[in-house]
Amino acid sequence: MKRNRIKSLWLGIGTLALLSSCNTMDTKPFESYDEELVWGNYQTADAFVVKTYQNTVEYFCGNSAIWENRTPNGAYCDQVSGDGIDFTATETGIDSYTNHGFGRFDEQRKCNKIIEMAMKSKSFSEDEKDRLLGEGYFLRAILYFDMTRKMGRFVPITKVLGVDDKEDFKTPLTSSESESYKLIMDDINKSIDLLPETSHISRVNKYTAIAFRSRIALQAYAYTKDDSYLDIVISSANEVINSGKYSLTNDYGSMFNNVDPESSEIIMGRYYLAADARVGWFHEEIEATPNLPVDDLKAGSKDGASSFNPGQTFNGWACYFPTQDLVDQYLVIDEKTGVAVPWYESSQIRNNVDFLPTDNLSEGCIETFMRYDGGLRHIPTIIDLKSGRTDYDNVLYNMSVKPGCNRDISDLMYLNRDKRMDATIIRDKTFHCKEYMEMNMGGSASQGVRTKEDGGWYTTATGYYWRKYLVPVEPQIESAAPLDFHYVIIRLGEMYMNLAEAYLYKGMIAEAVNSLNKTRTVHGGLPESRSSSAEEAWEDYIRERRVEMAYEEADIYFSYLRWGKYGSYANEGRKGGDVIVGLNAPVHKISITSDRKKAIVNQLNLLNSWSRKFTVKRYLFPIPQGEIDKRSAAGIIDKQNKGW
Repeated sequence: MKRNRIKSLWLGIGTLALLSSCNTMDTKPFESYDEELVWGNYQTADAFVVKTYQNTVEYFCGNSAIWENRTPNGAYCDQVSGDGIDFTATETGIDSYTNHGFGRFDEQRKCNKIIEMAMKSKSFSEDEKDRLLGEGYFLRAILYFDMTRKMGRFVPITKVLGVDDKEDFKTPLTSSESESYKLIMDDINKSIDLLPETSHISRVNKYTAIAFRSRIALQAYAYTKDDSYLDIVISSANEVINSGKYSLTNDYGSMFNNVDPESSEIIMGRYYLAADARVGWFHEEIEATPNLPVDDLKAGSKDGASSFNPGQTFNGWACYFPTQDLVDQYLVIDEKTGVAVPWYESSQIRNNVDFLPTDNLSEGCIETFMRYDGGLRHIPTIIDLKSGRTDYDNVLYNMSVKPGCNRDISDLMYLNRDKRMDATIIRDKTFHCKEYMEMNMGGSASQGVRTKEDGGWYTTATGYYWRKYLVPVEPQIESAAPLDFHYVIIRLGEMYMNLAEAYLYKGMIAEAVNSLNKTRTVHGGLPESRSSSAEEAWEDYIRERRVEMAYEEADIYFSYLRWGKYGSYANEGRKGGDVIVGLNAPVHKISITSDRKKAIVNQLNLLNSWSRKFTVKRYLFPIPQGEIDKRSAAGIIDKQNKGW
C-alpha cells in the first residue's frame, strides 16, 4: 500500500510522445529516436529539451521531506512499514559504496546533445538556437552542481560520445572541488549570455540562471575558500532583486500550495496537473498526512472525532514530521515589549508558566490519560525516558501553567509567532482541510490517538505535522486522489538569504542584517533585527534561513555544510571543517496534557531517533566504491573522498 515512489512529470507537451531515449550510459551512445525528426524543427527539439528537464531539474525538487529530516528541522520516524528512522542522519546506513548519483552519463549525454545539435542545426532562428543552447548549458551546469555539492567531483563528459571516442570514455573525475565549480560556472555563465529574459515559470530564463549562479557560488565559496565567489553571490542576487521581475509575497504559505502556485516571488517551479498526478506520488503530501480513521478517534479521544468528517479526511502515511527544534526558531512578539524573542523568553511565558525540575521524571508523571477503550496514555512515555545521548539533556522543559492563570500552554506558546510558523507547521489548535487539529493528549490528531501511544500508525511522533506543500484534497487525502501540485525550485526569498550569508562571510554586518530583515519583516511579520555584532548577526541569520527556507528541497542540509566549513559563529564557535553541531545533536518533541495546562519537551527517542551523528567525512558523500572499482578495471584510477 505504501511507498509509491515519486514519478516524474513536466508540463504536458504532446510532441513528447515522439521521443523515447534508451537508458544510455557513456559506453552506449545511441538513441532510439530519429535524429532528423527531432532536430529538424524547433517544436520537436524543444520537446527533447523539456524531456531533459525531467532528469536534471528533478535533483532540485521533490525531496523536501527526505532532506529536511537530515537537519534539526525535521524527523523521519516510521514504526509501521519497518523503515524506522533516517539512516543518513544517523550515519548507520551509508558507507563507501553509497551512491548519491555518480556519473549520470545518460543525463549528461542529453545535455550535450542539446548543445551540439543546436550549434550545428540550420533549422532554427538565432533566437531559437540561443534558447536551446542556453537551456542545454544550464541543465548541464545544474547536473554538475548537484553531483558536486554531494560528492565534490564528477566525470565531466562535455560532448556526445561515439563508438570511436575510446579515450573520452576514460575521462577521469575532476581533480578537486575547485575544478568542479569552475566547470559549473563556465556553463552557467554561458547559459546566462544566451537565455531570454522571460519564460514560462517552469522554464529557465536569464534570471533563473543568475539566481542559480548565486546559489552555486555560495556553496563553491564554502568548499574552495575562493573569495571571488562571494562577489558572484552578491552581484547575482542583486541582479535578480533589482530586475524588478520578482517580489516578496505577503502570503508566504500560498506559494507552496494551490492558493498562489505562480506567485510573483517564484523564479522557477515544477508543476504537476491533476489530470495525471496523484497524492501518492509526493512524499510531501502522502507521507506528511496522518492516517486518522474516525472510529479510532472515537476510541482514543474524548471529543476529537466530533468535528471530523465521517468519511475520514486524512488517509495518509505520515512519517515525516517537523521538530520542536524548528518550532523554537520561530520568534514570538512579546506582548509586553513588542520585541521579537524566543517563545521561552517571552513575558507571556515567564509570567504565566512555571518551569519545573526536569530530572527524576517517571512514566506518566505529567499525565496518565485513559482512552475511551480503556487503554492508557502517558506523558512522558517510557520511551521518552530512554535516551542514549547522555551528552545532551533528555528533557529540556517541564512546564506548568501557574495557578490562577486562565490561559493554556498552546496559546501561550504559539500565538503571536512569526507568521511562517503556521504556514509551515500544523500545531495544536489549528485547522487543516477544514478539520480542527488537536495535538494535546487525546486530541484529534495527537500522538497515540490510534493504537500506539508513542506515535505509531501514521500519527505524529513529535507533536507536529508539516503544512508546507500540503495541498487540500476533497473529499479525502489518500494515495489515489488526483491533485494539482508544484514544487518551488528557486525564489526571491533565497536571494536575500544568499546575500546575507555572503555579507557575513565578508564581515559586512550591517548589510547582512539589512538583507535578512527583508524576509523577516515581509514573510515573518516580525520587527527588524537590530543585531550589530558578528555573533548576534550569525544567530539571527541562521534562525532566519532555517524558518525562511525550511522544507525546501535540501537547502537547510547544504546550508549546515557551508556553516560547518566556515566555522566560528556559524558552527557554535568551532573551527572550520569540524563536526557540525546541528547535524550531530538529537532532535526534540513536545507532549501537551489533555487540559493543556502542562507540557514537556524532550528528545525524540522513538526507534533510537536520538542517535543522530555527523562525522567530518560527510562534508562530501563518497565516490561510490563500486564505481571506482569498475573504472579501475578499465584503467581509470579515481581517488576516493576523504574518510570513505
